[in-house]
Amino acid sequence: MGLVGFVAACAQQGVPPGGPEDVRPPVVVATFPDTFAIVPDFNGPVRFDFDERISERGAGGALDDAVVISPRTGDVRVKHERRSVIIEIDGGFKPGYVYRVTLLPEVRDLFSNQMRDPFELVFSTGPQPQPTTIAGVVWDRITGRGAANYEVQALPANSGGNPADSAVHVARTDTGGVYAFRFIPDGRYQITAFEDQNRNDTLDASEIQGFTRQLIGVGDTLFTANISVLRPDTTPAIITSVEALDSITLLLEFDDFLDPTIPLQNVGVAIVLNEDSTEVGFGQARHVHDYVAYAEAVADSFAVLDSIDGVARDAARAAADSLKVEAERQDSIAAAEAGDVVADSAATAAADPTGVIQRVLADSPTRRSAPIGLNGRPQARLQVDSETSQNPASRGLTGPGGERLPSQQIVVTLDMTLVPNTAYQVVVSGVRNIAAVPLGGGGAALVLEPPPAQDSTPADTTAVQDTANIIDTLAADSTQAIDTVRVLGLRR
Repeated sequence: MGLVGFVAACAQQGVPPGGPEDVRPPVVVATFPDTFAIVPDFNGPVRFDFDERISERGAGGALDDAVVISPRTGDVRVKHERRSVIIEIDGGFKPGYVYRVTLLPEVRDLFSNQMRDPFELVFSTGPQPQPTTIAGVVWDRITGRGAANYEVQALPANSGGNPADSAVHVARTDTGGVYAFRFIPDGRYQITAFEDQNRNDTLDASEIQGFTRQLIGVGDTLFTANISVLRPDTTPAIITSVEALDSITLLLEFDDFLDPTIPLQNVGVAIVLNEDSTEVGFGQARHVHDYVAYAEAVADSFAVLDSIDGVARDAARAAADSLKVEAERQDSIAAAEAGDVVADSAATAAADPTGVIQRVLADSPTRRSAPIGLNGRPQARLQVDSETSQNPASRGLTGPGGERLPSQQIVVTLDMTLVPNTAYQVVVSGVRNIAAVPLGGGGAALVLEPPPAQDSTPADTTAVQDTANIIDTLAADSTQAIDTVRVLGLRR
């Protein structure tokens, strides 16, 4: 009997050698208390039971980081048993709260198979849980991407921003930056998201952060409580370079990102000669997306004008042809006596005494140049999306709600024309960065490169075959037929 017990005990130690590989992650099979249980006198602990043995360390380290309890009413302690995770709160679970205990997908078994999804337990120590939800995406204001593993805290607005005056509801973002507060009491909240780098559960001044305010009623569900986060900044944006796209358009770059929602009409741009510091011109600053919209509108208007000109020329040609045919039909004898060319001109002039048709036909197509593109080349319609650009906004990326992303560049159109090979200084003032820090700007040197010289060297014609000599040589031999197809280099 003892031998049987020994064999049975050994059989539970793991998969026998040569057996099937365990690739199935651990699964929660029971909780205490039960989901949605109301236990007014509950003091803990909370227990999660699994269908197999689990590792005493989570995928990201200690199991303490694998548990989030909301609201936070005390420090959390996590213990490990063979098939269980035990959770306690300093001072115990307090009465009068709806608790939400989230077990993040950090738990793994002895074969390193990790939980695929978080597991959530909701229970109450007093009130009936209300089916409310506040959810959204925490996203990076610069890149537009979701911010993973960020701490999100919801604090009732009547607490005055002091966590000690009220319970703090807590959530954690997933890999896509999504967070959710479920069964949260109705009311107005300030929701703050931050990268808790030191894991102290407290927002520090230097940490990337953002916030929103939300009002939720009984039974409400809000899925659009998105929060953009940004690292705090106290330094202004300084110009680092300037590039002349053409003689009246400049592309300015700064060492910080600029908020695309802040208008640039207060940004001053002056062009100064280096040799004597004389101001010779000023410029109008535009965000990149505003300049693109402006340039595309101008390009589209040029296309319409070109189309109208084309229609007018086609109509004039048709009218001239009709007049010519009519004149030839009515005065064929005169046309024959005066000659074709003279008759044609006389007939058209007689039917078009003011010369309108002839002037339209004589006019060459109008050459209209659309505003320059950001690549320095005129285009029918500007395309700024570039996979190589360092600015996410220039790659057409947006925030989760379609928000424009900031850029480090602005475009300036001048009220003067730059002279090639002349040294200028571009002086900028009144710039605010993405954090709304004022007094940005500075100066940068600029020299407009002259256009490349046209290659006027005549083409080398010495290598061209003299087909006339070839034909003459072949013709001298009367016995040999000339293969003109071969001589002209054509294939039969």
